[in-house]
Amino acid sequence: MMLPRPASNRLRAIAIAGLVALSDWRQVSAQTLNLPPRAADALTGTQFTNVIASTASPTSGSSEREYWIYAQVLSGNVPNWLRTLKPINTSISGHTATYYVAPDYLAIGSDQDYFLMPTTPLLAQRLGDRLGCTLPTRKMVGQIWTNATAKLEPVTFSPSTFDILSLDVFGSENASVRALRDFQIQTNSQPLGALVGGDKKDVIISTLIYSNLHTGVPKPVVIYGWHRYLSPNYGVEWQPLYNGHEETYADYSHGARFVQLNLTVDGSANTVTNVLTSAALAGLLSDESVAPSFTIPLPRYTVAPLAPYVLIHPRSQTVFASQNVSFTNLSTGDGAIGYRWQFNGAFLSNATNVSLALTNVQSANAGNYAVVVTNSVGSVTSRVAVLRVRTNSFPLLFRDDFETNSSANWNVFAGYTNGVPDFTVDWAFDHGAIPYTFNALTTLIPPAPNSPDGSAHAVRLTVNNNDALAAIAAVNLYPKNFSVSNNFALKFDLWLNYVGNANGFIGGISATGSTQHAICGINHLGTNVNWAPPSAPASDGLWFAVDGEGGTSADYRAYEGNLAGTQIDRTSTLSASNNAATIYQNLFPASRFETAGSPGKRWVEVELRQTNNIVLWIMDGAVISQRTNTTSFTNGNVMIGLMDLFNSIAYPTRDQFALFDNVRAENLSPPPIGFSSVTRLGDGTISLSLTSAPNDTLWLEASADLAVWQTLAVLTTTNAIASFTDLNAPTFSTRFYRAHR
Repeated sequence: MMLPRPASNRLRAIAIAGLVALSDWRQVSAQTLNLPPRAADALTGTQFTNVIASTASPTSGSSEREYWIYAQVLSGNVPNWLRTLKPINTSISGHTATYYVAPDYLAIGSDQDYFLMPTTPLLAQRLGDRLGCTLPTRKMVGQIWTNATAKLEPVTFSPSTFDILSLDVFGSENASVRALRDFQIQTNSQPLGALVGGDKKDVIISTLIYSNLHTGVPKPVVIYGWHRYLSPNYGVEWQPLYNGHEETYADYSHGARFVQLNLTVDGSANTVTNVLTSAALAGLLSDESVAPSFTIPLPRYTVAPLAPYVLIHPRSQTVFASQNVSFTNLSTGDGAIGYRWQFNGAFLSNATNVSLALTNVQSANAGNYAVVVTNSVGSVTSRVAVLRVRTNSFPLLFRDDFETNSSANWNVFAGYTNGVPDFTVDWAFDHGAIPYTFNALTTLIPPAPNSPDGSAHAVRLTVNNNDALAAIAAVNLYPKNFSVSNNFALKFDLWLNYVGNANGFIGGISATGSTQHAICGINHLGTNVNWAPPSAPASDGLWFAVDGEGGTSADYRAYEGNLAGTQIDRTSTLSASNNAATIYQNLFPASRFETAGSPGKRWVEVELRQTNNIVLWIMDGAVISQRTNTTSFTNGNVMIGLMDLFNSIAYPTRDQFALFDNVRAENLSPPPIGFSSVTRLGDGTISLSLTSAPNDTLWLEASADLAVWQTLAVLTTTNAIASFTDLNAPTFSTRFYRAHR
């Protein structure tokens, strides 16, 4: 029911923590916001605005942005200084009251990096209901400004000049307010957490929610305030009481300041709702005269229960047999949320938690997993996550998981037709808080299938989107001082991100694409850039290419090097080159991929395998190409890269990139496994030493009768040796051992 980021798992951890802590929020002191603690690795304000950058304004009818805000707040991702409420004292006709207000408007992020987030009154009310809070009235807004020790002059943006519903303007106003607050902090000791006034208009509780309505606005948001600080207008509100915008409207100037429902009146406990509906007491908090005696008969906005919504879906994973696996999701919605996990479309018994834990997985556990999320309003099913279980492995000749900056281990070559290099290589790129759109909905890039939970680093490549010059371009990466021959495989996880969706539209912003191809190759010299320009002085090796969204003349391509010049196009040797082909439609179905037949916006596993001079190109376990290598390029380096063969620039450029992770070369002809020693120790345990190739992964199994075998461990050889001590050996009269890859 919550949210922020994970280096990918960060998001999951926060969500689960929020769910667990939910029942305890109500126990917090009456002078603090009832929220769980903010996680140390929660999204910052900057990261959060990046996440919602592609979401449409709620005014457009989309609720996606507000789902994200709702989940962030309920997970506790608000600054610590916003949590401690400030007392406001008021009196009228012999009655006195003290109520407690947030020191500033709703903000998301950390103390150092926060974003004042405008919301609709619907979301503000929904959050207030969850937090035991309400919104202020017009009179309370004035009282709060009067008591504010940190007063600011409003920062305005003219709607005739600016799109005041855009996140760009939200950000500009937020930066201006931050600058004013920073100046105050430095000059007059008004720290973060001081009561602030003047930085936003208030979304308020008012009789005008339901009366004196404007034509065409049957359900309005009511706003007021934004008091001036500079003379001669000191204390004058910029925004008079107004209900002319409909309830899904929220521009940069709107703010939601929470007021705790519980308050004291004449020294006794009471609530804001009781006071506002009491003819004797309403004047303490209200100065409106539409209803008798300053009352507000219905002091809240009417909101319908929120149906469940999946923000982060279960991720695909590839693991070795006998490992443990956990699937999880991040969902939000009102009321009690239920979870039912599915395996290959059928519900699993006793799988009703936010996460699904599988222990000691075997081949039978491989398949498709999804979760159905329900509440009293409805249900929603997550996207499918694929579990693949590896039952063998081969010694590693090279590996890079990009968890750290490994640029010193790679050579980079770039290609460009206009004489201007146009590429980036971001090493150890943290994609855990990087959003992408899938069928026009925003979520975050998960860890790669061969990465553990919480690991979200990869190498990020871009081409032809770093300047204003549209030209075809490419970049190649080769491991330094590496060469391989005979039988081997290049393997990696690939994420191809592209702009927009099938409709070429994203979050209300027109999007333009420039289809790009991820490339990978083997048997290279490692001294040329290998791609597909109109002409080249030299090329070498064998390489393949695939785009993320289809729609080109050849979405799948194959090339052969030519030491004397331009590469040779071998695309015709593929079984098919267009994403509409049946093989690709079946491999990348619409149920899991935004563009059927294309691998974009999902992690896919890619392999180039050379065995006995046969070269295979494999994606997600399916053979895309098989050919006999009749060239002179039979050994050499391996390559990953990205190329853009079109003279156009993608927009927004932030959404056009490729991620490579868990790049490795494996020896497919390793030496046999041997037991170099088997020794029974004095305590009855047995010490075993095994020999194989360096960086080999071995499954060690034991049996008492040669019929039933149990996996004892998955071992990795160091200097071609792996050791293990069988602590259970003393309980068996006879013990057999075997090992396999």
